[in-house]
Amino acid sequence: MPRLLFALLLLVGATFAPATSIAQTTGQIVEVAVPAPSFSGNLLGTPDTQNAAIYLPPSYDQEPQSRYPVIVLLHGIFDDYGVWLENVGVPGILDRLIATGDVPEPIVVMPNGGNRYGGGFYRNSSVSGDWADYIAEDLLGFVDENFRTLVSEESRAIVGHSMGGYGAINLAITRPGLFSTVWAMSPCCLAATEDLSFGNDAWKRAAAVSNAEDVQQLIDANDFFPIAFLGLITAFSPAPDAAPIHADFPFEVVRGEVILDGPAYDRYLDAFPVRQISQARENLRDLRGLALDVGLDDQFLHIPTGALALSQQLGEERIPHRLDVYDGDHRQQVSERLETVVLPWVGGRLEAPQ
Repeated sequence: MPRLLFALLLLVGATFAPATSIAQTTGQIVEVAVPAPSFSGNLLGTPDTQNAAIYLPPSYDQEPQSRYPVIVLLHGIFDDYGVWLENVGVPGILDRLIATGDVPEPIVVMPNGGNRYGGGFYRNSSVSGDWADYIAEDLLGFVDENFRTLVSEESRAIVGHSMGGYGAINLAITRPGLFSTVWAMSPCCLAATEDLSFGNDAWKRAAAVSNAEDVQQLIDANDFFPIAFLGLITAFSPAPDAAPIHADFPFEVVRGEVILDGPAYDRYLDAFPVRQISQARENLRDLRGLALDVGLDDQFLHIPTGALALSQQLGEERIPHRLDVYDGDHRQQVSERLETVVLPWVGGRLEAPQ
């Protein structure tokens, strides 16, 4: 063979071989606009079209007949799906886990969950919109229609962090048969304890809001808790006719002191998962996997106590689950745990691509 032809063949091989390798080992991110009729008429101005990011696995384009399991990732309050892409590094994590065979190739759906007050907590509300319906019907319906998913409970899992961890638990309780596997990372709002209780003076500042300018002042001052509490109360205790916040605060402030309204307070507490486990017992027992984790140094004091309280309730109802308690704070180990613990455990309980 002439030397020039041999050299050209080597050059061609060197040019195309790496591109083929990359195409087979990395996934791709697709950003989509999802129609969201579940938000129609909400009182916080949340748009009825929502953006989401979707990870398609490495073989998605190479194997056009294959269908894939689905994992939904729910972010925390004041975040958007960009936190999964830019801060946590989900695409790289998935590429590595797929390459090593630690997870079956999934389609991973990352919706936005924010609103004027930081987030809708992924639960239905007559004020902030029907966020649970959005995830269960609008979002998953859109994904099933437009991507090659395996449409079954056994092929779906949900993972969330902080507000998203609460959302994962709430959907497991209120939407049986939708997901087979659930992991809540540092879930907020499982119980109204510690810094989430009405002993936190931030509730007074939240209840004092009378217009949009008051909200903006809280935002400008980086006063986190009152804004988050406005999101919480409009999601957990909505009252469309109670302007301007459109929420039922189960207390009054009298001479600077919080005075609870007993019946309203009980209704508010009933919205938290620790009070809902017994009614959801049979459905939760049917899950392939239910897990939650918490860092010992979490900055939000209600999260460790809430996670332990929920685990105790699950145990009393004989609902199999996993509780991980580890050294770390609210965000410190999210990437590491997602890669080394959470996604391998979740992936191991999903149906493989077909």
